[in-house]
Amino acid sequence: MLKRSVMLIVSMAALMYAGLASAELKIGVYDARQILAAMPSVEKEEKKLAAEFEPKQKDIDDKTKALQKLEEDLKKNAVTYSEEQRQAKTLEYQSKRRELQLLAEDTQRLIQLRRNDVVRKIQTELDKEIYKLAEEEGYDLILRSGVLYAGPKVNITKDILERIATQ
Repeated sequence: MLKRSVMLIVSMAALMYAGLASAELKIGVYDARQILAAMPSVEKEEKKLAAEFEPKQKDIDDKTKALQKLEEDLKKNAVTYSEEQRQAKTLEYQSKRRELQLLAEDTQRLIQLRRNDVVRKIQTELDKEIYKLAEEEGYDLILRSGVLYAGPKVNITKDILERIATQ
């Protein structure tokens, strides 16, 4: 948030200075989320991620079902178990529940790390295209989303989407 505010202040200062110098600036703004949502490579990478973590997710699902069966068995047969059996089953249930919780948390953490890597890679590719666009079209300043308002005159999201679609 602070970074965006600083960028906005720097941009506004540049605009004011440019106005004083009577130079005309060409400014563009794009919506990164809209572009990422429309990029085919993002969907492709999401499918690869899902396939990569499918075995772990199946393992989590299987362990969840086994834990539910153990819990049902414990509730159903609690009165027929001896005190030692009940304690043993309760400890087994608690142990398996904790194991499942750790597995699920670790898997989520790994998925998030991989997703961040993918987004970073795609963002780098997108940045290269935007640099090319800026040079070819003569932009002085291009801002990523985070601007409160960008009129159609400076919104270049559509141009970037068209450029990416032709690749």
